[in-house]
Amino acid sequence: MLPERPSTGELQNILLDTHSQKGLEDYLEQHTMPDSDLSFSAAFQALLERHGLAKARVIQASNLDRTYAYQVLSGAKLPGRDKILALGIGAGFSVKEVQQLLKCAKTGILYSRSSRDAVILYGIENQLGLIAVNELLLERGERIIQ
Repeated sequence: MLPERPSTGELQNILLDTHSQKGLEDYLEQHTMPDSDLSFSAAFQALLERHGLAKARVIQASNLDRTYAYQVLSGAKLPGRDKILALGIGAGFSVKEVQQLLKCAKTGILYSRSSRDAVILYGIENQLGLIAVNELLLERGERIIQ
């Protein structure tokens, strides 16, 4: 059985308790990876492979322009928050997976105190498609995912 990885909060505490360059080097070696490994396209590709999903099917379900979506998935373009949400919902990813993609792209994660984000979180958790999520957003006067 693999040991549990420290939480982000635990890692921050470890880092803040580090007071030497040697300690920093040890921390970086043990607990980090290059930013290139944290890219949105790499993270999305890993999730597609884990779930056995085809890019074409996810792109179709995301309702994004096909050419643009392939550029995003290849890493040629960096998507905005709504495009990531559309792809994540289109793929049927979990809340945790979508949040991780948002972090990798350095966009804001979904925040449950935001009424729009709460509707989106509800839709993801209940495995609603993009059209159903957008309908819920419209019913509540919120901006749809485009």
